[in-house]
Amino acid sequence: DREDLAGHRVIVSQRGSLMRWLVDDILASGVNVEIAVEVAHRTSVLPLVLAGVGHAVMPSSWASLARKAGLRVARIEPVSELHVAVLSRQTDLTPSARTFLEVAAEYAAAHE
Repeated sequence: DREDLAGHRVIVSQRGSLMRWLVDDILASGVNVEIAVEVAHRTSVLPLVLAGVGHAVMPSSWASLARKAGLRVARIEPVSELHVAVLSRQTDLTPSARTFLEVAAEYAAAHE
């Protein structure tokens, strides 16, 4: 649970990144974590966790790499949701871009 992070040191990336959004979402839910260090690049995170600087809240796509590095991976409940949008020009799209937008719209409609 998110509450299990209370009181722990957390490594974060710069504001505006997905990783930072995840930590900010946890803070906004009332869980008090200490930001130990802010990194410029996500590639710095795993070595810092391995060195004992703090914990990291990462997208689940990093779980396999973290396990291979010898780290323990735990899912955080409740899961944060990130709402995204596709932005594009309104005209002069390539056929590939038009197809991508159609597929994205179909996917979004099926997952509302």
